[in-house]
Amino acid sequence: MTEPIATTDRGELLAFIVAQQASPASATAYLGDEAAGIEAELEGLDQPWLDTARVIRRDGTLTAAALAEWDTEVGRAWVHGPWAAEGTFVEVGEALVRAVAAQCPAGITEFEFSGDIANTGMADLGEHLGWRATKVNHAYAVAADAITHWPSTEGVRLATQDDLPALAALHGSEFPNTYATTAQLLTRHTTLVVDRGGAVVGYASGQLQDDGHAYIDFMAVDAGYRGLGLARGLLGGLARLLAASGNPGKVHLTVEDDRAPAITLYESLGMRRVLSLRGYRGPLG
Repeated sequence: MTEPIATTDRGELLAFIVAQQASPASATAYLGDEAAGIEAELEGLDQPWLDTARVIRRDGTLTAAALAEWDTEVGRAWVHGPWAAEGTFVEVGEALVRAVAAQCPAGITEFEFSGDIANTGMADLGEHLGWRATKVNHAYAVAADAITHWPSTEGVRLATQDDLPALAALHGSEFPNTYATTAQLLTRHTTLVVDRGGAVVGYASGQLQDDGHAYIDFMAVDAGYRGLGLARGLLGGLARLLAASGNPGKVHLTVEDDRAPAITLYESLGMRRVLSLRGYRGPLG
């Protein structure tokens, strides 16, 4: 049986999550693997993490846990975990997913979790729930001091409200049904566009996360303007802008496995693959 976590057990739950995040075979993709960064990320969730956390204990020892956050604007919730040190993962995981999902508002119709491809328990649980698997995404990272040498390009500027129609076309085409709406690119992210002849032909969007690192979340260039170096200029401009707003140790991004030109671009800039991830998404009946 799942149970809420008591405030006095905060340290116990945090230590359990940190231990589970240390291995790709048990980690969720939504949190890092460094103790201080994990705590900062948890504190930065949209809903208080201790309020949404549900745990399973055996003989008084915490052996499994999960928590969630949600966004009513997109109608989706993200399950952090489930983490299970003991027991049948599918059985334990489903109980935890349902327990945290029960807290979500009525407008939340889709749920998601994500992990490294080494997390076979999560894959089994996703199949058991009937959720669809996403493409494999590769996580890339580079030391922040390397971005000073990334190229720039003319016409790159901060996005404004007037750019929303053009952003909607690019964002909706390249990232359909993603976790951030076009409007949120201006309110929750830092977004740059590149202008050619008075028209927005590309954008890049990212943010400085609670763990202190910089993340480039979205980037797209109109098909007619690819191969001209605009993506490099957008990446360089956004990475340096994010770095200037804090002091990130690294710059991160993810890319789908079948996007060979993008992978070639990132690796040419010195980024290195650190993880390969897959998400699982669907409703809960």
